[in-house]
Amino acid sequence: MFLLVGLVLTIACILGGFIMHGGNIAALIQPSEFVIIGGAAFFSFVAGNSPAVVKGFIPGIIHALKGSGVSKDTYKELLGLMAEIFNVMRKEGVLGVEGDLSNPHESARFKKYPKVLHNHHLVETFVSSLRLFVDGVVNAFDLERLMDSELEAHHEEAHALPSAVTNMADALPAFGIVAAVLGVIITMQYLDQPPTVIGQKVAAALVGTMLGIYLSYGLVGPLGKAMDNVVKEEAGLYKCVQAGLVAFAGGSPPQVALEFARKTIPPVFRPTSEELEEIVKKTR
Repeated sequence: MFLLVGLVLTIACILGGFIMHGGNIAALIQPSEFVIIGGAAFFSFVAGNSPAVVKGFIPGIIHALKGSGVSKDTYKELLGLMAEIFNVMRKEGVLGVEGDLSNPHESARFKKYPKVLHNHHLVETFVSSLRLFVDGVVNAFDLERLMDSELEAHHEEAHALPSAVTNMADALPAFGIVAAVLGVIITMQYLDQPPTVIGQKVAAALVGTMLGIYLSYGLVGPLGKAMDNVVKEEAGLYKCVQAGLVAFAGGSPPQVALEFARKTIPPVFRPTSEELEEIVKKTR
């Protein structure tokens, strides 16, 4: 929402200032410049990235506009889920959570935490990593290394689209110059025309330069940054899960393991120690 509002206000400020100086909005409507700059930028994006990144472009924009959805309540639910699972395992052993791990989306325990349950990749990471430990496949040290590898792969995949969009933003001013040069070339063919005609051609060429710079710094650049911020906010959830699971697998009591997890949470979302105690009490 903040991204959409910011982009709209940016356009409003630019157009408002243009009109205040006596500019004619019609002079900015140059379809050919949009075709040159927009088309060249998009198809260079297609040419330089994998099909998976290209397919994720529109969904990525929608996701960036909506935001990550990560909040303090999300982390509270995540800590609550880990607290409940850890407490059950400590009291009842592996059998106490076997049904939950087999089908988490039908588990009554998992359904108590909808903000976590709706993040399918997070649930999959939590369940698969916990299962490796409870099945005795890995110890705490190996579990941490395994999760490091998984999170690194996920991080690299998640950052592919924001990086590609940022690269496209960097290229837009150059495409704006290309459009402007083409406009100047066209203008040279009209030097025998009245100044009004030549002025219109020059104005159209300058619109290309302006459009390339604006799209870079006022639209595509902020969009790429917003995508990157979404990835970073979502990555915090996985680090929280990793810290809690590794601490619990290493023999720490649930309360201590949850404190390890809490410490990894970004300060803006981090529950206080008192809030963590309240979360643990509710799960007992």
